[in-house]
Amino acid sequence: MARLAVVVFLVLVVSMAASAAAKDPSCCKSFHEWGHNMKGCAPENDGDCNTWCQSSCRGGFCKQENNLHVCHCDC
Repeated sequence: MARLAVVVFLVLVVSMAASAAAKDPSCCKSFHEWGHNMKGCAPENDGDCNTWCQSSCRGGFCKQENNLHVCHCDC
């Protein structure tokens, strides 16, 4: 039983770390969900997308990719 509890705990820790990492911008990638729970990236969000990406990259911009509006962080 203790072994099962350890496995469940480790899975929980790994999933929390993965979800936290997804909220940080990564260069050369596009994000449909970005920033503070933003979904999509309309033209009026271009400045916010750029600011969010600048914390880790050169900047970013909104674009359409596979029928989704995404925030793309520059390489």
